[in-house]
Amino acid sequence: MNQDYPDPVEMDVMGFAVMVDEQLGHLMVTHDGSLTWDQLQEIKGVVWGNDARAIEIYPATADVVNSGQFRHLWKLGADDFFPDLLGRSEPKETLERRFNKAWDAANG
Repeated sequence: MNQDYPDPVEMDVMGFAVMVDEQLGHLMVTHDGSLTWDQLQEIKGVVWGNDARAIEIYPATADVVNSGQFRHLWKLGADDFFPDLLGRSEPKETLERRFNKAWDAANG
């Protein structure tokens, strides 16, 4: 890679080959087809910590690159949107949210 860009870190986690690009927030796990959701969740916790949020992308069929048995996670930042399936997170205070709240208040 470019000499200004750090090489991804390769490690073994729970018997799986894992490559982590911290700058990009990308985690790739090589597996034999038997990797479960729980195992991927645990690997994410080992690598980024249990409080980290990450997503797995399922692209449009035309965009699929299937060159091996890999699972990819993308780390979310503190202000990145994620579906809160438990309904516990506070809505982000954004310009759009403040505008809509002010507009609704002004227009009854």
